[in-house]
Amino acid sequence: MRALVLGHSFIRRLRDWMRVNGRVMRHGNLDVHLHGVGGRTVPQVYHLDMQLVERISPDVILLQLGGNDINDTTSASDVLVKLKRRITVLREKHPDSIIIVASIFCRRRPRGLSSRSYDRKKKRVNKFLLKEFGAFEQGKKVFFFSHKFFKEKHFDRDGVHLNDDGNRCFYHSIFSALRLVL
Repeated sequence: MRALVLGHSFIRRLRDWMRVNGRVMRHGNLDVHLHGVGGRTVPQVYHLDMQLVERISPDVILLQLGGNDINDTTSASDVLVKLKRRITVLREKHPDSIIIVASIFCRRRPRGLSSRSYDRKKKRVNKFLLKEFGAFEQGKKVFFFSHKFFKEKHFDRDGVHLNDDGNRCFYHSIFSALRLVL
């Protein structure tokens, strides 16, 4: 079974952390590919990463997206609409794949707006995603997965990205989401 974790810099940094720390994401026949690009937004994934999705042809796609789409000019519903459009396209092109929509998490220092404003929009997006896709149920093709580990101590000095301990928790959280579908 092939899984693709698709997202922004958190995924790229997790992949780098795994390499440095000798970690892999394998469980039985599960083979996990991580693809993250710094600053990646939901529309950019569609335009720039769909060839990768086609090449890998994953059985499971975990989307860690939406955080970079939150800014001072977008509403939570704007971000939800963007995510729903991409998920619809993924479902059309890969009808047998399971799609896990992972929660957006806080940022201590988001770009272009206060952390309080970012957090308020992030919470609304996550609430909308849970309402739209629901939690994991056996046989479900699209579901929402909430990362529950994030605390202040998990962030790097930049206020946006995760430190070593944060990446370790993120690794286990993503692995937990993927194991749900095994």
